[in-house]
Amino acid sequence: MQKKIVDQRRTFILLSYWLAIMALLLLLVAATYTWFSLSKTPRVNDMDLYVSSPSGLEIAQKFDAPDEDWGQSISFAEIVSETSPLKPCTWSDRDGRFYAPEYGMDGRMTGSWQPLSDSENANMDGEQGYYTMGTVYARSKTAVTVSLSEAVPMEDGTEGAGTYLIGTPVWNSNTVLHDNGGSGAEYAVRIGLRVTPLDGAGNTAGASAFYIYEPNSDRHAEGEPGYRETKNIYGDGGLVSADRLITQTTSAWTEVSPVQRNVVFRTMGRFTSDTKLFALKAGETVRIDLYIWLEGQDADCTNKIGEEAQIFANIQFAGTYEDQSGLRPID
Repeated sequence: MQKKIVDQRRTFILLSYWLAIMALLLLLVAATYTWFSLSKTPRVNDMDLYVSSPSGLEIAQKFDAPDEDWGQSISFAEIVSETSPLKPCTWSDRDGRFYAPEYGMDGRMTGSWQPLSDSENANMDGEQGYYTMGTVYARSKTAVTVSLSEAVPMEDGTEGAGTYLIGTPVWNSNTVLHDNGGSGAEYAVRIGLRVTPLDGAGNTAGASAFYIYEPNSDRHAEGEPGYRETKNIYGDGGLVSADRLITQTTSAWTEVSPVQRNVVFRTMGRFTSDTKLFALKAGETVRIDLYIWLEGQDADCTNKIGEEAQIFANIQFAGTYEDQSGLRPID
């Protein structure tokens, strides 16, 4: 009887060790293979949306907004919660939607993909939240071609206008210097702009076009600098066609001398592709859905991205007179 009890205890101890070893192996596998699955929650802590156009381009939060609510600037905080977490997902142009990967019990990707939707996965703080999106409307009183505006620093370099995305400088009172709040997330974040023409009643009047703005495209958290194409999940090309991919070199900041808590020196990236989005006739209106996400197919989307990563993004539209008719053709 005593021998039986000893054997049972030995079996129990061995089983406990085996379970502990399996748990550690699962953790190791997860850390090794789930580059696409961050346990962190990077967030867009500040984003401004500006329109700059001498030709009468205006934006508003609603299609039927009264005239006094149409203007040249909208704060992103007015159209969407800034606390929405960004979790790795990827855009599929073929399917016109975002996907997140599915994982097996061993922590590895199964090769299957979970389809995401704006209603269930955008602007959510819980487990189902993956990306942030908001909508604005643009109209024009004259014929205009609309593009993303180049990033331009102010004379002292401390502020910038135009379009750029940068890791937020976070003051560290211990080192009396700023830390990079982006923690590498600024290299994997994408901003999408879905442009949809509307008729006079606000109904869809033509095909939409989805553009992807890729900031900081020539620099990476680790490895050699230079542009690397981000492949789609089907492996047959990039996330979107080249004519709808807007790339920009890296925007960065450095300390001023002497160091100041509320001031850093910014250097702005430059666009390396066409930035045109659409053209409008006088009186036409479009809907612009803005998406912000952490692109899981990007080589820089790894678990090395810091917890609570913070980014600052500025999107500015520019309008120029063009002799065009209607929206830019969509291939």
